[in-house]
Amino acid sequence: MTLMWSIVIFMIVMLGYTFSSGELPIAPFIILALVAVLIVWVLLDTRYVIKNSFLLYRSGPFRGRIDITKIQKIKRHSGLYVPVSMKQALDTTGFIITFNNFNDVFVSPQNSAIFLEEIQKINPKVEVI
Repeated sequence: MTLMWSIVIFMIVMLGYTFSSGELPIAPFIILALVAVLIVWVLLDTRYVIKNSFLLYRSGPFRGRIDITKIQKIKRHSGLYVPVSMKQALDTTGFIITFNNFNDVFVSPQNSAIFLEEIQKINPKVEVI
């Protein structure tokens, strides 16, 4: 997460410098500013909420929900490469949740023990690996 904040700060400094010097055309400036805003949005608005029997996740503009009763397996994962297409997390340590037989999502809750406990209260058949 520190790396992401460093990138955002670098982008803002470079945007400010090149804009003040008049070397950057407006279109690239707008694109880079939007990318910086998107990264900040993801950094500030990534969360997971269990409501009724659903796990609601959001990471900036990316949102979704998982029916907890449809979760088959939760696998602990740690490493830079996460073998899933949906990575709704800011960390490289977390859980790969498999649901609806073939769907996977990676999440990284702050408190893993409470997260697993709450999931297993709703769906005690979840296999935790």
